[in-house]
Amino acid sequence: MTETFQFGDKLKRNLFIAMALGLVGLVLAFFLYPENNHSRLWTNILVNAYYFTGIGIFGIFFVAAHQLGYGGWIALVRRVILSLSGFVVVGGSILLVIVALTWVGGHNIYDHWVHLLHNPELVTEKLTTKVVYLSLPFWTARIFIYVVLWVVFGRLFSKFLDNDLLDKRNYKVSKLLAAVWIVIFAVSESAISWDMIMSIDPHWYSTLFGWYNFASYGCAAFAFSILLVIYLKSQGYLAQVTENHVHDLGTFLFGFSVFWTYLWFSQFMLQWYANIPEDTLYWAKRFDTGFKISIFVALAINFLLPLLVLMTRGAKRNYRTVAFAAVMIIVGHQMDFCNMVMYEPNVPAAHGAHGGEHHAALSSASTTLYAENTEAVKEEVVPAVATDATETHAADTPATTETHVTETKVEDHDHAAESHAKEAHAAHADAHGHAAEVKSYAGFGLVEILIFIGFAGAFLFMFFLELAKHPLINEKDPYFQESVKHHI
Repeated sequence: MTETFQFGDKLKRNLFIAMALGLVGLVLAFFLYPENNHSRLWTNILVNAYYFTGIGIFGIFFVAAHQLGYGGWIALVRRVILSLSGFVVVGGSILLVIVALTWVGGHNIYDHWVHLLHNPELVTEKLTTKVVYLSLPFWTARIFIYVVLWVVFGRLFSKFLDNDLLDKRNYKVSKLLAAVWIVIFAVSESAISWDMIMSIDPHWYSTLFGWYNFASYGCAAFAFSILLVIYLKSQGYLAQVTENHVHDLGTFLFGFSVFWTYLWFSQFMLQWYANIPEDTLYWAKRFDTGFKISIFVALAINFLLPLLVLMTRGAKRNYRTVAFAAVMIIVGHQMDFCNMVMYEPNVPAAHGAHGGEHHAALSSASTTLYAENTEAVKEEVVPAVATDATETHAADTPATTETHVTETKVEDHDHAAESHAKEAHAAHADAHGHAAEVKSYAGFGLVEILIFIGFAGAFLFMFFLELAKHPLINEKDPYFQESVKHHI
């Protein structure tokens, strides 16, 4: 019997409520944080649109990989995974709106390099090739092409894997589509991460950033797939899906969590150890403005939690346990993208001169390690002042008061030296772009929670809308029986 999902009114109502909460969050962000060109509003929109769109295109990738690799177990849950791409048309459109508004100054997310395009005299040697790559027409054209390809291939996969159309010819076409999509995904997924996320700070770079984003997409996509399969089973659908299929999805979730952690550590450790200004600045300024806590909270959620919870076979086959881990991982990876996106646009000092101050800070050739700078100031300033003071007063003061006066003056100079050290460090920090003393509009509060809920509601609405268009299980699939009998 062909099984088709019925998108009921109750479910629609609940998702509309979630989207309404998201609109409340957007309104709050607009009115509560207008001082910095509404940057908190736009960074939240970028984070969530990018995050959920990435989940959607990863769903297409995962299905394509199994089509090429003759993966039989996925047949019963393939429609669920492929329907994650339903949000791509919405998320991609939002990304294009952000791109269009960049042209007219509608937000300040990319002011750092847009300002350089209009002021060539500020371009350093290190940024010469990046300015060419980030020219607005070329940048816009690339993102537009990515979005169009994602939407088109999402529709094509849905068409050629549909139950009523799957014959020998269409099955071969799906193989060809899968091969082409793997190449398109590999290029566009990496490039969109550079264009929309890494370019927010054009001086910073990571040679594995595309892989890092890929791992985050994967973790979130598997987490959503697990939750949706469990939900559909609770509603009486997918009766032939067993704990064996959920176990496989849990294994992928665990494996990608470890893979993500490997990339996180590789990026962090190598950049910090190499001590290259363009690399270390990314971490130093986030640690100075409170993002240090959220960075390591995200690391704990995205690595320690799956490591401790999903390691055993029984945990991956227990619906409650694996669902709890899935929810936490979805939140953890969204937090990780917030850490990547929200700093630069939400620091007023970085945009007060339309990017000029930020450029000057990032053009420095000195190291930016916070701890090293602090120690250098203390060692160079304090001892020198104290020694000079002692020698001067020892020569000019009578012997009867020599000790008292010297101690008093040294104490005064110690206080002066300490004050000088703090001032020097503050100036040094400003010169290197540190934001320890700079107000930031970024944060994790009610606004972020509401907007995330709203986007999650929109994502699920588009998912269920796509899911209802086609049969849940394709009984004409050549691997259907293999998936039914799947056991591990």
